[in-house]
Amino acid sequence: MVARAVLHVIDALNVGGAQELLLLLTRQAPPGQRVTVCVLQPDLALQERFAAAGVDVVGLGRKRPPILSPLRFADYLFGCLRDVLCLCRRLKADVVNCHLADAELIGILAARLAGVRNILVTVHNPILFHERPVGDPRNLLHRISLIVLFRLAHRVVAVSRETEGVLRQTLGLTPPRLVCIPNGVDVVHFAAMVPSASLRRECGAGPDDFLILNIGRLESQKRQDILLASLAQALASQPQLRLCVAGTGSLAGALAGQAQELGVADKVKFLGVRNDIDDLLGSADMVAVASTWEGTSLSLMESMAAGKPIVATDIPGNRELLDAGQALLVPPGDAPAMARAFIRLAADRALAQTLGQAARSKARQSFDIRVVANAYQAMWA
Repeated sequence: MVARAVLHVIDALNVGGAQELLLLLTRQAPPGQRVTVCVLQPDLALQERFAAAGVDVVGLGRKRPPILSPLRFADYLFGCLRDVLCLCRRLKADVVNCHLADAELIGILAARLAGVRNILVTVHNPILFHERPVGDPRNLLHRISLIVLFRLAHRVVAVSRETEGVLRQTLGLTPPRLVCIPNGVDVVHFAAMVPSASLRRECGAGPDDFLILNIGRLESQKRQDILLASLAQALASQPQLRLCVAGTGSLAGALAGQAQELGVADKVKFLGVRNDIDDLLGSADMVAVASTWEGTSLSLMESMAAGKPIVATDIPGNRELLDAGQALLVPPGDAPAMARAFIRLAADRALAQTLGQAARSKARQSFDIRVVANAYQAMWA
């Protein structure tokens, strides 16, 4: 039996992994299923992509004040709760699936008050709590609130084994309430991408250059500073290396300044937000990931589906996706090790091709969004 009305609740529709997974899931909706996405906050950057998939987007447009402004925060919280409750009733939602922190709290409570028969939370990364000093009472309060809140949901979905382990250990969640469904991508689509000479030129690469692509927000988690340092070291022996970075964030200015200081500004292109990641992957020679942590990285899955050789940090989220012989893994924060990996792949195109083909094979076997969507549909039914 297919759920008739599915309501997804999410904090914002900015560019991010949770939003990309949500878009992929909505595109796989079976005939007769009405899908609506409720967005709590004003950022609707991806709204057009959801509309193109035939998905109704309801934007509440409520700005989130800091919790240290309790009256304003209470107004935000209860205003969102009232609006989502009314939406659940108006849509006669069979299923409410919540994504990200505010949506978890508001969506679960609203769905419970509306009597929704099936309430789910998708936990998109293993970092559950803010960094605070040990002994800060907010740590205990947050933990207790999540323990209570997640027990009001019928299912809590972890997008990686690491995230599942954190939920078990920290919140005491166990099956059948706790389920692990890894993220997925449209492997057929990404496997069909081909190089574009004009796009390579836009990325600063000619036909004989070796173009490294990084996809991700320009924030400390993604460590693009390590990529710049690695590029500067590797250029001495492989001058044909070029780097392009697709994404934006608070470190954009600092990273541009670092590229100038390292003398590699003419070898790097910061592309900002892009809607043509598939074409960029088709045009790149390899993909580099320097993150200090990941849940289950959609961009890494896309890179695998596109058959690209990958250099990535040796962290749990990446190891969960990449087996031996499918990428070069380096310690996080180790610019010399990453530089050596750049040099190795640029100098050995046969190795690069072998790694890319192995990664594509793994993606086809394990990360097809159709399999992921079917798993969600089975829980929603």
